[in-house]
Amino acid sequence: MEKKFFEKTLEDYKDQVWGCARCNWCQNHWGWNVKSAEYSEICPAFGEFRFFAYSGMGKMHIARALLEGDFDYEDAPELAEIAYLCTTCGACEINCQRLQDKEPLKVTECLRAKLVEDGIGPMPAHKGLINSIKQYDNPWMQPRAKKASWAKKIKLKDASTEEVETLYFVGCTAALDLSLREVPQNTAQIMLKAGVDLGIFGNQEICCGSPVARIGDRKTFVDLANRNLELFNKRGIKEIVTSCAGCYRVLKFDYPEVPGTSKIEYKVYHTVEYLDHLIKQGKLVFTKEIPLVLTWHDPCHLGRHCGIYEQPRNVLSSIPGIKLVEMERIKDQAWCCGGGGGVRTAFIEFAVETAKKRIGEAMKTGAEGIVTCCPFCEQNMSDALAQMNNPLKLYDITELVMRAI
Repeated sequence: MEKKFFEKTLEDYKDQVWGCARCNWCQNHWGWNVKSAEYSEICPAFGEFRFFAYSGMGKMHIARALLEGDFDYEDAPELAEIAYLCTTCGACEINCQRLQDKEPLKVTECLRAKLVEDGIGPMPAHKGLINSIKQYDNPWMQPRAKKASWAKKIKLKDASTEEVETLYFVGCTAALDLSLREVPQNTAQIMLKAGVDLGIFGNQEICCGSPVARIGDRKTFVDLANRNLELFNKRGIKEIVTSCAGCYRVLKFDYPEVPGTSKIEYKVYHTVEYLDHLIKQGKLVFTKEIPLVLTWHDPCHLGRHCGIYEQPRNVLSSIPGIKLVEMERIKDQAWCCGGGGGVRTAFIEFAVETAKKRIGEAMKTGAEGIVTCCPFCEQNMSDALAQMNNPLKLYDITELVMRAI
């Protein structure tokens, strides 16, 4: 209990892995919420591969076997692939905590850290991502000079040299993926219209470390955490808003779990949280009606990992004309888009197939579009929609807010 998470090892979870009851709730939609057999599962990896090893329960028993010496890596050459086919969506953990008070997601992350330490992991595709972060401070092999290119036509303060009340931490994916460029542009313009004293680090912004934290490269993650915290403290940052669900989880919950880090002074908000505040304070007023029937997709790293469920629904419900219809699996029982935990990088086909299942569920609601607020969800579901030739429209929530104001 006295250890921080990023200094824990599988040994610290020995009692938990021995206590797994094999109840299978890590694989299934929580019983009280199930509405149909079609959408009664919740673990993407188990749903796709149909072997217990891929579920939260399976990885608990893999961890137990490794701790007890029941097998070694030569006995199970597929072990690394099984460990990295998990999207780290957290569905197993949210259900296990209801019943067993155990933490299969944390066990999986410690298992990955062990695989990295032992030279078994991560997957080959992840190594390119890690090298890119080390060379360019972002996972997408893009030069640092491009990090602020999205903001060329927007007058924003440079938080690395000017005093600002609110730092907009854009995140690597939203800043560098041209197909997502409107997300930071809309976010910044909305907050400026609401009178927020906003600044960015621009080319000085470095990766938060979420991708390497989730795939188990703790050394690289701790380095990024310390560099970011040093910059935040140096600039006296008190309030951070981010567009990325992964960045949000890392800045708010992971950095305090890094041993030996400096004191954290800032408050962190995801864009949807901040928009909800601005609407309630009367600083954002919607003047245009948007007559659409829409459904909301809960990003795993925003929902299950951080407990943000109602704020985006509040924002959508505040926009005139929008009718919100819900999928069967929502909030802490939502089906993952398939893009998290390094899966999209190493297993793109599985990632997109997982997204197709979510899109099928969205179609059953009769919605004209699906709305979310995570760049990984948007990348992955966009690819799935394109492969399906599906007419369902995908929106980032900031696009709708921008249109409404």
